[in-house]
Amino acid sequence: MEIKLDKFEKQYLETLDGREDILLSKSGVYHTILCDNKKVGIVGCVSAKFSEKSGFVQIIICPEFRGKGIVEIAEDLLVKKYNLQKLYATIKKENIASVRAHQKIGFVIIDAKKLSELRKFGFLKENEIRLEKVYRKLK
Repeated sequence: MEIKLDKFEKQYLETLDGREDILLSKSGVYHTILCDNKKVGIVGCVSAKFSEKSGFVQIIICPEFRGKGIVEIAEDLLVKKYNLQKLYATIKKENIASVRAHQKIGFVIIDAKKLSELRKFGFLKENEIRLEKVYRKLK
């Protein structure tokens, strides 16, 4: 299985179930994910203004390709391409499959105190949680 990041195709994004959860930002970078040269999803990242070399990841995978390790590979490729050291993922609490998938690949839910502060200042909705993953410094 070969995973690659390709040029972003907005028309392709519009065909994906769950696309409303991908919030395109002018300051973000987005890619179409290819698995053996077949389009299987979209991954993107918006730089975190409060932390250098970190960003908020957004990803959507076609249902028939979920559970195959594509999320980890695509996010790792994103980290390498943009020399990131930390990714954050904001996920709706009821999206248990996505939360578990991210935990399985090394993301951890940030502590309750920080979640509370983010909600208090309007950076996180009540129905969302935030996870983070720290990557080793790239050589």
